[in-house]
Amino acid sequence: MVSIGGVNTGLLSSSPNQIIVSAPVMADGVQDIALTDPTVGAASTMSGALTYGAGPTDILKLIVGSNPATSVGRAAANPFIVQVLAADGVTPVAGASVFLTASPASSVGFTACGGGGSCTVVSDQGGLVSTRMSVIAPGTITITAELAPASYSLPQQVQGTLLGVSAPEDVSLASMRAWVAQGATVNLIMTARVMQNDLPLSGATVYFQVVKGSGTLSAASAATDSNGYAASTLQITTIVGDVTASACVGPSSNLCQNLDATAVPLNALQVHAVAGDSQILAAGQSFQPVIVEITDSSTPANAVQGATVVFQSTVGRLLSTVPIIWAGDTPITQFPMPVILLSSQTSLQSDVNGLASFQAATEGFAGPLLITGTAAAGSGNLNFHLESLVPVPLQDEQNTWRVTSRAFGGSYEDTN
Repeated sequence: MVSIGGVNTGLLSSSPNQIIVSAPVMADGVQDIALTDPTVGAASTMSGALTYGAGPTDILKLIVGSNPATSVGRAAANPFIVQVLAADGVTPVAGASVFLTASPASSVGFTACGGGGSCTVVSDQGGLVSTRMSVIAPGTITITAELAPASYSLPQQVQGTLLGVSAPEDVSLASMRAWVAQGATVNLIMTARVMQNDLPLSGATVYFQVVKGSGTLSAASAATDSNGYAASTLQITTIVGDVTASACVGPSSNLCQNLDATAVPLNALQVHAVAGDSQILAAGQSFQPVIVEITDSSTPANAVQGATVVFQSTVGRLLSTVPIIWAGDTPITQFPMPVILLSSQTSLQSDVNGLASFQAATEGFAGPLLITGTAAAGSGNLNFHLESLVPVPLQDEQNTWRVTSRAFGGSYEDTN
């Protein structure tokens, strides 16, 4: 039997030099791994062998934390971005809990929190947590990110500042910048908001116009609703150059806000793992989606929408219950490579956040399987590999105990 943090878990694979188990859900921090064989009284404990999310020595780094003064009701020009890194300051930490909050309370709304003023967000596979934010009240606002405060009494934290200012009248767009893959056809929603003395203005007419490049608007004008919002959709067909559209209050007003759409060359596209690019689970369970983010090559990178992401995958039958070990993208195994059962290719378009999600399917094949594939966009690509294994029955788990218990390195106690 195997337990992690005192919680029993199922054994997926056992061999002379490793075991693989299904890890239970736990909070950030280190956990012990215990192995027992009640039939002979053998026991072994690996202390602090497994880290969930943020470890006690991990680092929280501020990537983007400053902004120009922003009117009430507007979205800040720059997102708030932090990164979780291992103690070496280089290795990204995925799955770490980051708590976002603002002071004074209810002074901003975070998009990552569904418009709320605080929430916990999990870092992606690049260790990143990013959120847009809108100013709700005027004044100096402190944005704080804390690393796993539910697990550590003195959590690491970083801060940024945002100055909210009042304006007699103002118009803003929910999104002022967009990066679009060159050659793509996209619809960009222009959601304008009109404020007067920090309050939404109802019944104002917002005029929309393309002022640079080529595009079509679904509405040339619209009246604001009770919350001060009016919208039009900008359709860009086969974008080849930058496009700018404006939203103005009144036909001849200087009170305007622009949406700038930048065409990103295909050779500048990069593919980043967000989630699901390496999975091992029990046969019969469904794989989580493989999610990638498409960005440009700038630092910090900008999410690119409208990029064609080609997912190619191959499903093979594993000829052993021992999983394949991966050194980066190179498989290492002493057994023959899997027998190919099927292959597929799917093309998806990255969304407004630059994300594309691929759900791997086995098309009815069951048992021990290996799915390998690539996600490619422009000149960028990313490999992924997913394995399903037949769980080891309890009797076999006990019979292999004396071999597997000795195979662990690190700090452990063994009792016979």
